[in-house]
Amino acid sequence: MRALALQPLIDEKAPNRKLSVVLRDLQNSEVASVSLNLLITSLGNRSFVPLLINFALPNLFFFVPGSSVITGPPLIFVAAQLVLGRPAVWLPAFLGERTIEHQVFSKIITRAIPCIERVERLVHPRYWILSHRVAELTVGVACLVMSVVMFLPIPFGNTLPALSVIVIALSLSERDGLWLL
Repeated sequence: MRALALQPLIDEKAPNRKLSVVLRDLQNSEVASVSLNLLITSLGNRSFVPLLINFALPNLFFFVPGSSVITGPPLIFVAAQLVLGRPAVWLPAFLGERTIEHQVFSKIITRAIPCIERVERLVHPRYWILSHRVAELTVGVACLVMSVVMFLPIPFGNTLPALSVIVIALSLSERDGLWLL
């Protein structure tokens, strides 16, 4: 029964839906809870971008000594999967099956959507000359290198690599060559 409720959320004809659209679809769905696996499945081939941004963001804004020890390994894990050419992020079962109640998820999304839409207005398809696989490999290698640098215990050395990962991930999300440069 649960698979039937999830079926409309996964539209294989539109694999490049924007993050805001996917989140709104999940918010308007009638599922009792939202798991990480459901979110990744709904995002399809764009599942790398939100995870790269979420793991890089704390190193950009909330400089807490040692925060890169917590966010670095997952960032390296996600970037390595991008380099290896996985079609979507794979998470171990103990992480992928983590859920959040739909009501709580809806409150978070209501607050996050305006910020996400502002960013989506800045990033749009332009000047993209790379093929899909070459782009993912290029972005994956760059993010992997930056995530390893962020993981190193370099005082105040996390900000620029974190910013780089965020900008590069955003460029991949909408195939924006200007942001990639």
